[in-house]
Order: sequence, then C-alpha cells, then structure tokens
Amino acid sequence: MDLRRAVALTLAVSAPVAGCAAADAVPDPVPQVAVLRLGTPVREPIWSKEAHAVVALAEDEPRIAKITPKATSGRLTARTTLSGPLPGLGENLAPSATGEEVVYAPRPGADRVAVVDAGTLRAKTFLRAGRAPSFVAVDSGADVLLALSADGATVTGVDVRPAPGEEPAVVTRTGVRLGPAGEVDGTARGRLVEFHTVGPDRVSHYKGGAGEVRKTADIAFRAETATGDLTKVSRLYAAEKGTDRLVAIDVAPGGDELLMVARSRLGAPVLYLGVDENRLYAATGDRLVVLETNSYEGFPEGRFTVVKSVDFRAPVKDAEVREAPLSGMAVGPDRVYLTLRGVPYALGVAKPSL
Repeated sequence: MDLRRAVALTLAVSAPVAGCAAADAVPDPVPQVAVLRLGTPVREPIWSKEAHAVVALAEDEPRIAKITPKATSGRLTARTTLSGPLPGLGENLAPSATGEEVVYAPRPGADRVAVVDAGTLRAKTFLRAGRAPSFVAVDSGADVLLALSADGATVTGVDVRPAPGEEPAVVTRTGVRLGPAGEVDGTARGRLVEFHTVGPDRVSHYKGGAGEVRKTADIAFRAETATGDLTKVSRLYAAEKGTDRLVAIDVAPGGDELLMVARSRLGAPVLYLGVDENRLYAATGDRLVVLETNSYEGFPEGRFTVVKSVDFRAPVKDAEVREAPLSGMAVGPDRVYLTLRGVPYALGVAKPSL
C-alpha cells in the first residue's frame, strides 16, 4: 500500500537543505499549492507535532529526513535535515505516542524499533517489539507502540510510558495473520489498547486491556489505504483498491460487528488518506479532496460531505515535478504535505478554513 518547484527556491549547500513553499495565513498572497525543494526524495511522511515538521524516510538511502517549514514575510521556507545512516529501516515511521519529541522507526532485521529524537534525528534507544517489526503505529490513548511483524502475523504492543525505573514492557502480542502487505492503525483516545488491522481483503478491529487484546469484529474489504478517526476511535476510513470508492467503517452498537457507515465515489482511486480533528484528506493521483469527518454527528444519509477539491498538479510548472507519482501524505496544522517519488520535491496544499 502504498510534493513541486516553488515560485522561488532557496538551496543551502551545507548539510541542511533549504527550500520554499507557501504560507498558510489567510492574508498571505502565496499560492494555495506550494512547492518545497528537498535535500532528497522521500516517502512515507508523517507530521511530528512536537518537532513542528514533516519526518519521512529517505527514498534512496537508509536515512530519515526532517522537513521543517517556517513562515516568514509572506512565504514559507523549509529546511531539510538528514539523519546519519540507519541500516535496515522498515516500511514506515510513527509519530510520538506520549508527547515526547520522538518518532519510531522499525528495523526488522535487528528485531528492534528505534526511538529517534525528532530534533537531532539520532536514535535514543531501541525497543524490543516482537520478531522483525516492519510496520509501526501508535495507540496514543494507551501510550502504546504497535509493531506489525514483517510477515504480517503478529502485532506487538509496547508500553512506551513505563513507570520510573522500569523498562518498556510488552502489553500485547496478538496474532493477526495479515500477510506481508498488511498494516495496523492505532487510536488516539482511550485507556484500553485498541487498533484496526488492514489486510489484503479484510479490515478487523481489536481491543482490550494489557494481555487481553482480542479481535472484536471484522469486515470483508480490499483497502488500498486507510486511516483512523482522531475523535471517534472505533471508526476507520478506507479507500477500496482498484476503484474510486471511499468508505467509513465503524463498530456497530454492541461491538461485535463492523459496518460501512458512509460511502462516496471520488472519481479516481484514492492513494493516500490523512485526518485531523475535523477533516478527512484523500489524495488521488492529481487531486486533494477534503471531506468532513462528522466524528460526533455521524453520517445520517450514509454519505461524506465534500468541503473542497484541489487540483495540485495544474499549478506546477516543472514537468518532471508535475508528473512524479505520489509517495505519501502528512497532515500538518495548516497544510497537507504530499511527497513525490523519484524527485526531491514536496507539495504543500493549504487547508480550507473551518
């Protein structure tokens, strides 16, 4: 399961590489779609709210990249900093589960997950998180790191806020049998461990206390990408593989069934999904579609409400940048950042006002 050239570009020849993008404040005259020049192509970006930056995997080498935007005088500059080599990185990164300025980076060959300082990009420590942890997510309600094994067989949950003097402990080791293409998505609220798994043909929901996590329900669905709701943690948004259909999947009353509670067709397959507290962001090959999450109200008519649809390709002048496929999405406080495969650029798309 798997951003472009700005009006002005600023390059630094020292280790951090600077670039430009658009400012996010309403009075700024900068375009809605802005282009950031990066130090290297990147993939699988996340937003680190503690570092106020996009953090991503470098595409061509085993390093982590931090892209720090800064608004000055009506424009947004961005500094790209690369970590030292981190051999054997897994499929993705996960943000902090506890509010510390860290990100989590799986290293399946070492049977460890690196806890990386989001400021310095240096590994602070390494967690034992099951055999060959390859894909990571966080349950920030329960302060748990969730690590999916490379074969997709097991989700291991590690308490990342242990008592003083104690080592991080494994609080769940749950068999999920997803296969190598599976993913896991953790929740943002609640004291119990809770997560969804996304396999090649099925979405499942798991919940329970330490040592008691069990599958509560599942539903047949072939997902291309998925992400959870930050407020209604039982809900998962998923794009159907090979179609233009976007759905919301939620736990039914009683907790023993998953239901599709909203459906919409967006006109093109959705490649990446992201959320904030109010909106769902769906990226197709050339558009960013912004939708209401309706976390509290639900979907009485069973359909999403589209807030805005932005063509992020049309404003880009450079052909190489304009045509590069997407390699990921990160949702920041003012912009959605789209990274591009094979080229050292990213797109920053301004969020619509609430």
